[in-house]
Amino acid sequence: MLMLRSTVYSFALSALLLSLNACTPTYPKCESDDHCSEKGEVCVANFCKQCRDDNQCSVPGQYCSSNQCTYKLGYCDDSRPCSGTQKCRDNMCGAECLDNSECGSNEFCDEGSCTAKPECGANADKTDCDAGYECESGKCVERFTECRPNEPVYFDFDRSNIKRSERSKLDEVAECFKGDHVARMTIGGHTDEEGDVSYNMALGEERANSVSKYLERVGVNSSLLNPVSYGEDRPAVNGAGRQPKNRRVEFER
Repeated sequence: MLMLRSTVYSFALSALLLSLNACTPTYPKCESDDHCSEKGEVCVANFCKQCRDDNQCSVPGQYCSSNQCTYKLGYCDDSRPCSGTQKCRDNMCGAECLDNSECGSNEFCDEGSCTAKPECGANADKTDCDAGYECESGKCVERFTECRPNEPVYFDFDRSNIKRSERSKLDEVAECFKGDHVARMTIGGHTDEEGDVSYNMALGEERANSVSKYLERVGVNSSLLNPVSYGEDRPAVNGAGRQPKNRRVEFER
């Protein structure tokens, strides 16, 4: 009788355990955090998730986002360095530099990036350039003097010889060319519209060469002169025929 009772008790206990086990949700389903504890997770809306809030994210720099522990955007530490040239400050990636003190001796902080110092200007060690040079876009470039008369050299109709009244213009230009750091100048010969195109191109060339040779005779280095002809293509005054202001030579860089 005692054995029968023991057997019945065992069957009842087994049935109870089977019944309890049958009611336990299968992972990842859950009814409480206990059902997720083996995975180190928590129960959220009857499913095991990595986190419910930031308290379940124990790794420094992580927070709970959509029930996943995720690193904060821009977080950095010894194991998570910043990308590129960014610098880690207070565990957050930021600009390479905040001021010049964070750059090398030959660099300056330019809008968050360490940039090589220019040769001259506001961020250079030497703001000004040596004599004969000027600062352009952070570089010292040779400053050239452009020698040209205040107005064009004019010619008579169909002539290329330099009139006596025009020589003083060229004499002043010649003195300028004798200085230092003088720019090479183009001497452009022009004509009016009288005559055909080929004739006017030739006449413009004669006028340019006439001025160039005059300057050479009074001491100007020929390497600084570049005579060219534009013929009638670039009139100072629009209009057909004999326009006196179109019969000229102009100096240009």
